[in-house]
Amino acid sequence: MTVVVLTDCPPRLRGDLSKWLLEINAGVYVGNITSRVRSELWERICENVRHGHATMVYRAANEQKMDFLIHNALWEPVDYDGIKLIRRPSPERVRRKERGSQHLSGFSKAATYKKLGSIADARKRTQAAFYTVVDIETTGLDPMKDMIIEIAALRVENKEPTSQFHRMIKIGMPLSPSITALTGITDDELEGCGVPLEKAISDFVEFVGKDLLVSHHASFDQRFLLIACKDCKLPLLKNSFADTLVIARRKITGVPDYKLETLAKHFSLDADGCHRALRDCYITHGIYSKLNQIS
Repeated sequence: MTVVVLTDCPPRLRGDLSKWLLEINAGVYVGNITSRVRSELWERICENVRHGHATMVYRAANEQKMDFLIHNALWEPVDYDGIKLIRRPSPERVRRKERGSQHLSGFSKAATYKKLGSIADARKRTQAAFYTVVDIETTGLDPMKDMIIEIAALRVENKEPTSQFHRMIKIGMPLSPSITALTGITDDELEGCGVPLEKAISDFVEFVGKDLLVSHHASFDQRFLLIACKDCKLPLLKNSFADTLVIARRKITGVPDYKLETLAKHFSLDADGCHRALRDCYITHGIYSKLNQIS
């Protein structure tokens, strides 16, 4: 069972949700959906809910027997000895946010929009110049039962790659023929070049630090990385993510789909070697750079 609660839900998003879930009250949707549909719906929610809040709760094979996602809210998920809890904001933090919203109240509407636009533009310029691209390859699509087999990161400063990170991961079991065909990764490669998951994730967390992370289909990577951090008893990854999939859907029309290879072709970028983590980082970097040139 999946439950979604929304405020300020735009009509186009309500239409998407109604295809899969039953609206039992204003902004409350319930239903039984696959993990893949759930992932796609959450992406649509995060893309379309600009001013309201969103919460998704669903059944999961963990100690709590459930998991949840929160978007655009002051309340935030935290990990407490493997148990996922919610941190409520302090009254002072709430007041600071309110003051931040009110400090523009003396301006006219036009001046306020202009000032907010300037702030947003400055933030975008900074994010476009300094970030780290991340990508993973896995044994499948379900983070509760599938495993990471390759992880990579590419640090970008002033729009140019400056350093890179790459690890293969031993998983102690043979890969399916379909994964080997898709990625080119073999059992011998994992056994000969791979490291334990704990080592790979620890090194990855150290490499990315507090950087803005750029990824294609970020929610997929985030879920696998979150579970990997939990399994390795490491602090949860709290970095902000920029998702080239979400950005492309907002800025680009006329493409058959928004896969990495399709967007690379759209921007005349070389997509050879796709479905290997480090190569995908370079492709995603190129796509992100092109997307940032579109107003």
